[in-house]
Amino acid sequence: MIDHAPMASIQTALQELYGWATRQDFAGYDPHDLLSSPTLRRIKNPFARLLALQLGRRSAINLHRLLHVPRAENPKALALFIMGLLRARDKAVLNWMEEAERLAKRLLASMHEDGGWGYPFPWQSRTHYLSANTPNIVTTSFAGNALIELNDHLPSDIWIEAIHRSANYIVSLETRNPKPGTQNQEPAFGYAENDPQIVFNASLLGAEFLLKAGQLLSNQTYIELARRAAEFVADHQRADGGWDYGLEKSQRWTDSFHTGFVICSMKAIADVVGDDRLRQSAVRGFEYYRQTFLEPNYAIRYFPGKCYPIDAHALGQAMVTFTAFGEHETAQRICEWSIRHMRSPKGYFYYQRHRLFTNRIPYMRWSNAWMFRGLSSLEQR
Repeated sequence: MIDHAPMASIQTALQELYGWATRQDFAGYDPHDLLSSPTLRRIKNPFARLLALQLGRRSAINLHRLLHVPRAENPKALALFIMGLLRARDKAVLNWMEEAERLAKRLLASMHEDGGWGYPFPWQSRTHYLSANTPNIVTTSFAGNALIELNDHLPSDIWIEAIHRSANYIVSLETRNPKPGTQNQEPAFGYAENDPQIVFNASLLGAEFLLKAGQLLSNQTYIELARRAAEFVADHQRADGGWDYGLEKSQRWTDSFHTGFVICSMKAIADVVGDDRLRQSAVRGFEYYRQTFLEPNYAIRYFPGKCYPIDAHALGQAMVTFTAFGEHETAQRICEWSIRHMRSPKGYFYYQRHRLFTNRIPYMRWSNAWMFRGLSSLEQR
């Protein structure tokens, strides 16, 4: 995979990516949105829905126009762009604060009445079906964290009210689960109101947001609940340092970016509450992550033991992860590999690189919002 083209600087990549996203009005397609098609939305069988989603995820041909899938604004993409702007600042765009505020107001406009945010498309997991815009813990956590970070720069009662409502939504997803090897019950957070499955990265993302909201709102109950939810995830860490995706038998698999979510959230919680056990869990998880997913050339694996596909989402999260753990040089090398091998001359980033071909579909949330967030980590001041 040798590329002799001159490599753009991080600043150039940030500026051109943000310019591209602006021209798209921050709306686009997603690897998981084919069920928004007028044809495919009629499907009722869960297995058939999963097949349709797998088709969307794996197809190197952009099927969205053919199937009349609408371009959509994704709250998680807006949140990632906001967080990126607050880190890169004028390295991305000169009026970065005004842009962050503008995107935050758009984010608030898509907030559900119960305080959460969801994806703008219906989707089927291995266990549950969620209709379009159904609030979920992951999207809500990213949106809420973006507003917390923005409030640090531009305090406003508008952001505070939204953060408080989102924290209450996260609390509403709390479930009680047996502590391994004991009769005790520990808290964790379900994925959505009608989807109580325990996904470790999702529960921990919710816990991290709740912790930050607790600090901002001076709510010790939120902070304690976040700590205990982190302990639950630490209790389920494997001997090799990694985690399964979730508790269900169908969720006994691992990938790089979800592992990155877990260890970054675990570290963030441990650093605030000063818990050595949680800190050691994060360190063990990071060692597993580095040894399992980092290629010698600084590409990032999607799954353990397989170089391909190399995915833009995984690359963006990897920059965030290595920066969070203080390995800035490694993050820089991942960035350089990404710019050289995954970046279009038009400024956006491709979806995936395979052994024999590159999937060049420019997904807004999955690929480009994550690459913007990852690149911004290296320009953070």
